Amino acid sequence: MRRWEELRPEFDKRNVRILTVSTDTVSELVAGRKKHGLGGLMLSDRDLSVTDLFGLRNLGIHSGIPGGAKALPVPTSILADANGEVVWMDQSENYQQRSEPGFVLNALQEHLG
Repeated sequence: MRRWEELRPEFDKRNVRILTVSTDTVSELVAGRKKHGLGGLMLSDRDLSVTDLFGLRNLGIHSGIPGGAKALPVPTSILADANGEVVWMDQSENYQQRSEPGFVLNALQEHLG
């Protein structure tokens, strides 16, 4: 989420809203928001019901999942246009890796001007 805050000015120029879905508990999300000064909408998906709706459950994860979660989602960044159509998506098999800000900025420029 901190990576997205780096791009906040670019998101704001394009009227892009940030939504994150995490297996963290609500209290963990609130604490992280306060600690790191995060904006955007943050949703807790402990049971992976939203993750499963999008087919993003990571079936190949290794042991030692943080926070006692049963499984983790595939880290996925999705850019949708004003009509809700997905125009770009980036995924990683490693739950510790996220899209690089420069990579996301290029996608913003390419798809949203």
